[in-house]
Amino acid sequence: MDTDRFSISRIIEKIFRKREQMTAVTAQVDDSSGWGSLSGRPHEYDQVRVQENYTDALTAWRKNPFAWRIIAITTDYVVGERITVSSPRRDLQRFIDRFWHHPQNRMDMRLESMCDELARSGDLFVLLFRNPQDGMSYIRFVTKDRILKIETTPNDWENEQVFYEQQESGASKTWMSPRHPDAEIENGVMLHYAVNRPVGALLGESDLVTMIPWLQRYSRMLEDRVRLHWAVRAFLWVVTVPGNKVKEKLEQYRAAPESGSIIVKDESEQWQAVAPLLHGADSEPDLKAVRNMIDAGSGYPPHWRGEPTDTNLATAIAMQAPTERHLARRQKYFVFMLQDILYHAYFRAVQAGKARPLPDLDYGGLFNVNAPEISRNDNARQASAAMNISAAFSSLLQSLGQLHSPALREKILRVLFKFAGEPLDDEWVGRVMDEIGKQGDQVIR
Repeated sequence: MDTDRFSISRIIEKIFRKREQMTAVTAQVDDSSGWGSLSGRPHEYDQVRVQENYTDALTAWRKNPFAWRIIAITTDYVVGERITVSSPRRDLQRFIDRFWHHPQNRMDMRLESMCDELARSGDLFVLLFRNPQDGMSYIRFVTKDRILKIETTPNDWENEQVFYEQQESGASKTWMSPRHPDAEIENGVMLHYAVNRPVGALLGESDLVTMIPWLQRYSRMLEDRVRLHWAVRAFLWVVTVPGNKVKEKLEQYRAAPESGSIIVKDESEQWQAVAPLLHGADSEPDLKAVRNMIDAGSGYPPHWRGEPTDTNLATAIAMQAPTERHLARRQKYFVFMLQDILYHAYFRAVQAGKARPLPDLDYGGLFNVNAPEISRNDNARQASAAMNISAAFSSLLQSLGQLHSPALREKILRVLFKFAGEPLDDEWVGRVMDEIGKQGDQVIR
């Protein structure tokens, strides 16, 4: 019996020797002397680590369902069905329409991949190529692993000036930022956007960076369980016979009987199948602990990736609040990124003499962005809040009778629309108050 158990252990050991480990990441190496960080700043990873992190995240996204789903959820919420950008200025609106739907750009088709890359690598390097004939810019991208160095102004590390892109052979290619003094004469410029960026660093980090070690561990643990379950089917027959028949039966059963065969024996011969004992339930806490680490790194509740748990509806809703805030921040940055790309594309058309200059306004005054709601429950909560506050103000006005003042009316108007989720600017408030004043106090009642 001990000999048979030893044979089973050798079978399992042989199986585990063949286990495929996750492929090691190999960084691309150029011919430069030594390695350094992209900016030379102490908070920046060196080039080897940047390459490894990028390749690890890309490999995990391609091969690990958890990693793929985490990035997909981010894009599903940030981009949603679509994001549209418009402008109250006619010249800029015409340019946006041309840029957005140009056959070389097709922005509606690019938003998903742009959001994926931003979350997966932590950085997005955008190229704008200007057509000198009409001033239109065409958008293209450079992956993070090809950026060798970033130069900034000496006194402002956030003011990026020059990017160095690794080429297949020869010297690296340089791209100027639109903020570079000589960028006006360049046909192509590079823009850089980053998320999860530590203060003092130029590069961001992937949403997957903290999860990759745990994704690897979980994959190996699951693979071990799969191979153990396969090993269960590799059982042995233990045949017990009298001592004087051992040699005879050993010769008779040198080959294992085929499935479905019939063996006739007397009571002196006993057969017993021996298979490994998995104790599968013992692995459940360990696997769950690793999944919890993955969920903590992603920030997404377990039920978002389809894991059935004993969580009730109230708990599930409470778990979504921090996640929705994170997604709202990411969407806010993604919207800024689109506005910035459009602004620089238009500004380069102005530099080429193909468009009118813009006034010195912030993006809020130049662009109107229609992005999907991160949480659909917000609309219901805002509507309920507006209804409640409206009833409270109505009771207040009735109690005051004719004593309410125009200042109070204006305050009620601002608060009511604020609770409804559509705050009014001063121009709109002034117009409404003028109309109310003309039509009399009965309107507000």
